[in-house]
Amino acid sequence: MAEYTLKYINHRARYDAPAFIRLCEQQYHSQIEMVAEEIAQNSAQKPIVLLNGPSSSGKTTTSDRIARALEKHGIHAEMISMDDYYRTIGTYEVPPDPENGVPDLESPECMNLPLLSTHLAQLVEGEEIALPRFDFETRTSVPGAHTLRLDPDEVVLIEGIHSFNPVIMGDLAHAATSVYLSVASAVVPDVGPRLEPYMMRFLRRAMRDSLFRNSPVEETLGQWNSVRRGERLYIAPYRGQANLTVDTFLPYELCVLMQRLEPQLRQHEDALAGAGLAPVAGLLGRVEPIDYADVIPADSVLHEFIG
Repeated sequence: MAEYTLKYINHRARYDAPAFIRLCEQQYHSQIEMVAEEIAQNSAQKPIVLLNGPSSSGKTTTSDRIARALEKHGIHAEMISMDDYYRTIGTYEVPPDPENGVPDLESPECMNLPLLSTHLAQLVEGEEIALPRFDFETRTSVPGAHTLRLDPDEVVLIEGIHSFNPVIMGDLAHAATSVYLSVASAVVPDVGPRLEPYMMRFLRRAMRDSLFRNSPVEETLGQWNSVRRGERLYIAPYRGQANLTVDTFLPYELCVLMQRLEPQLRQHEDALAGAGLAPVAGLLGRVEPIDYADVIPADSVLHEFIG
């Protein structure tokens, strides 16, 4: 795990923000290039690429960046969304989250993982599959939405929190490259506890939910303990199976996210503490803002959260 001091981040943001942003982006993209090269070298034997990581790790953007990098190696990447393997609501009982008194929407029981495993095995054998599509408005699975067969110069990328689940990995480990994506860096202030990686992911999620999901910060806070429970149960036990890892943290993002979220966070300091996020409240008023609008590149993973 990398560590960045708040003093370093604030100094770079105050005196050299454009160069700071470029450096952070270069570090991220160099990881993408190394992952793409590894996947390309093994694509004939391992045409399946499984991408996993906890909430707000930047999985959607990073999977797209890996696909673009693979094109430079002459490898085309097909995409399968694990969300399309959700089961039709009402055809099963959503398990409870007894710790937090809410339905456990993170549970693998909400997904048809055996069907996904079968489909991936068929793709490895060169067969054509009929992919489902999940309609989120009606919460129903639509079978056979479109078909897919892999050509010799193609791989398929599957991104989702259950992609390392034994139902999938058990029979496919020999034919898959597994990539774990996460914020894997901490921020250390001059005084007080450090900001752990999951706290940075909270800031990302709070920003994304407020902008794109009509969900204010207090709702994200209310869900956070259940999200973390799902990560402990369904992601952490299998992360050691990853062949490759990517740290999606951009040190300058703390300046951007705190700048935009601080007014809302100040209203919920007690709730931050209750969600295990007290160090976030400890940084209020202590993070240097960045005039970033014309500096962040268009392909930055940060746009997944700030638009």
